[in-house]
Amino acid sequence: MDGDGKIMTLAEMADYLKVAKRSLVRMARQGDIPATKVASQWRFMRSVVDDWLIGRMKSLPDRELKTLIESEKLPVPLSALIRPQLVRLDIEDLGLEGVLRLLTEPLVREQLLNNSGDFVEKLVEREEMVSTAIFPGIAIPHARKPEECPVVEPRIVVGVSRDGVDFNSLDGQPTFLFFLICANQVLLHLKIIAELALIFRRPELVESLKVARNPHQVVSILLDH
Repeated sequence: MDGDGKIMTLAEMADYLKVAKRSLVRMARQGDIPATKVASQWRFMRSVVDDWLIGRMKSLPDRELKTLIESEKLPVPLSALIRPQLVRLDIEDLGLEGVLRLLTEPLVREQLLNNSGDFVEKLVEREEMVSTAIFPGIAIPHARKPEECPVVEPRIVVGVSRDGVDFNSLDGQPTFLFFLICANQVLLHLKIIAELALIFRRPELVESLKVARNPHQVVSILLDH
C-alpha cells in the first residue's frame, strides 16, 4: 500500500471488503468493482471503491444490507449516534459550504469537535468531487477518508430543510434531509451508511421529518424502524 493508504493490493482489498480473493478477481475482470492492473497485478484505489460501495448500497436488496450490517456488529447502536442535541431543523439554502457549516455547529457546541474549519474544508472537497446527495431528497455528507474525521466520538448530525436546498443532488432535485456521518473507523463508517440506506427505504421518511416539530420527534421517527 502506498504512503497515504490509497492504493490497495488484491489481498488488502479482499480483507477490507471481507470477500474471497477469487471472488474479487472475478468482480474486477467483469468490471463489477473499480480496479486496474499494474504489471499484471490488480490494484484498487480505496477512496474510489468507497464511493462505489456507497452508490451500490442505494440499490442493494434489504437482505444484503442487513447481512453487511450484521457481519460484524456495530460498536454502537444508531440510538447512540443520533441524538436530539445533534439535530437541526433550520437548514437554509446558504450554498454548499454554508449548509455544511450549519451541520458542524452542533458538534462544536457539544464539544465533539474543537474547530469546524478544517472539517468543513474536507467535507466541501468531498462534495466537489461527487455529491453525496445520492438518495432522493437526502444527502449523507462525510469526509472522503473516514480516518481523517476529527470528531472525537462517532456521531450523526441530522439536518432538516423544510423548503429544500440546492445541494448538487444527482437527480437535480432539492435536498431536504442531511445526515452528516462522523466516524473515523472505515468499517463503522460503511456500516452506518448501510443502516441509513435501510432507513431511507421508508417512503414516508422525507415528508415525516420535514414536518417534525422538534429534535426529539426527529430522533423518534428515525429510530422507529
